[in-house]
Amino acid sequence: MEITFYDIVIYLGILGLLMMIFSFLTGMRYIKIKPKYKFHKRIGIIGFIFALIHGCTMLYNYLFS
Repeated sequence: MEITFYDIVIYLGILGLLMMIFSFLTGMRYIKIKPKYKFHKRIGIIGFIFALIHGCTMLYNYLFS
């Protein structure tokens, strides 16, 4: 099985969505984490970057292919 750039972008989109959901839920204190592990902002930013890469790539494929 060959993994293409398109497959990687799909996985980045799914991972970005999950990371942003986790960041939101830990920020709203629905999921409790220890105070020294407050990394939900970093996870949210990384998730947003993954979602941005996914969105830009899918938009490019949709408009220019």
